Amino acid sequence: MNPVIPAPVPIPLPAPAWLVQLLLVFTFILHLVPMNLLVGGAVILSISSYLGRRHTHHRELARRATRAMPPVVAFTITLGVAPLLFLQLLYGQLFYTSSVLMAWSWLAIVLMVMLAYYGIYWFTMQQEELGPRAFWVILLTALLLLYVMKTFVENISLMQQPQDFYARFLAGAVGNYLGSNSPLVFARLTHFFLAALAVAGLGLAILARSWKAEAPELAVWAHRYGLRWFQAGTGLQFLVGLWFLFSLPAEIRGIFLGGDRLATALLVVAVVLAVLAMAAARKSLAASSVAILGTVSLMAVIRHLVRIAYLRPYFDPHTLPVEGQWTVFAIFAVLLVAGIATVGWMLFHFFHPARAV
Repeated sequence: MNPVIPAPVPIPLPAPAWLVQLLLVFTFILHLVPMNLLVGGAVILSISSYLGRRHTHHRELARRATRAMPPVVAFTITLGVAPLLFLQLLYGQLFYTSSVLMAWSWLAIVLMVMLAYYGIYWFTMQQEELGPRAFWVILLTALLLLYVMKTFVENISLMQQPQDFYARFLAGAVGNYLGSNSPLVFARLTHFFLAALAVAGLGLAILARSWKAEAPELAVWAHRYGLRWFQAGTGLQFLVGLWFLFSLPAEIRGIFLGGDRLATALLVVAVVLAVLAMAAARKSLAASSVAILGTVSLMAVIRHLVRIAYLRPYFDPHTLPVEGQWTVFAIFAVLLVAGIATVGWMLFHFFHPARAV
């Protein structure tokens, strides 16, 4: 192994590597959905807040849709903890090194998330009082969230290329690395951004259905508006996806172009589900949601396969020692299932409020 690449921490895994990887991908999928709703929703709200100065529908959309944002922030942050911990458990020596190399940007995430959380609540609770300034509040909030997204993308991208650690260390003061300007990183970031807009657009279309009783005209308009965001974001993903794919190194790209049957099949199914989601959107939001959730889930799996391919020459988590702590994992599994059930119950009652007697 290259001596400038940190050795794994000599602490056994609490479960087999395959199980930890499974939980990493699964919990990351749970995090992806609210994260996309949050980032994409903040961008859409920024645009509607600006257009709402002259357009009644946009103004009313910004007033109503923002009510769903505070819980979305809470879900995003809470559901982001588990995949981050599993990532550190499997790839700690790599993730910590990349985090140290970009320490100032990485540590700034805490402040940015706090400010964005405050901005969401400020916009939600005092939109009328802020008047025209409300646009600047939600715009700044969206920019803060995009900064957090960019920093995560940069960190994970650097973590997957440990052969560059020493060169980055020699290039400047430790902690000052601001990221790469490579087409691959930009393509990855654009891929996440468009996914956020698409998922948030679909979420808006679903949310608009709950407005039918109070504001039927707005509900119809917001439903169509959300679907336009969804279809535009998903449609552009096909172009960005190709860009992202062909930005990968040839040996990794080849895995998804016939070199590995499973990886190729996953990519093909993900693309087919995205097409079906677009086709079904105007007829059935339920079918479209299931299809796009399948796409997001498969893309998370593909993302992990890319990470494995990048790190294969340098590190394999299956070589780590294991000392099972099954009681802890059983408690985690029970709490995870209970948490998912609780969130499902909350969402059901959010979209099906009890009628007053």
